[in-house]
Amino acid sequence: MGKTQTHLSKKELKEFKELLLEERKKILEQLSEEEQLFLNQEEPDEADQADVYINNTLLRNLSDVELEKLRLIDRALEKIELGTYGICEGTGKPIPKERLRAIPWTPYTVEYAEMLDKKKKRR
Repeated sequence: MGKTQTHLSKKELKEFKELLLEERKKILEQLSEEEQLFLNQEEPDEADQADVYINNTLLRNLSDVELEKLRLIDRALEKIELGTYGICEGTGKPIPKERLRAIPWTPYTVEYAEMLDKKKKRR
């Protein structure tokens, strides 16, 4: 199956590119802030170690989620350049503009994403 050209106008592509770049900037700023928290942390006493462990684990998990989102954003920006942005990677069908406005980095239509989710839950 070949790559389908996008169904979006140049103006719409510019709008989505701006949304993606803004979200990318927020993530990078947040990751930078989290890094500063780790670097500036003092050694906790024994009573605080459990709290610190839980907080660090949560921050690491958040970072994993944010890093995955960053990867999807970068891929979406690349697809804008290639002219394939807004096309579902699973079906090759156009992703509705409403979905792209809500989640501009999504590589899938709702239907395909739900199907993938069901497959994951069956494992």
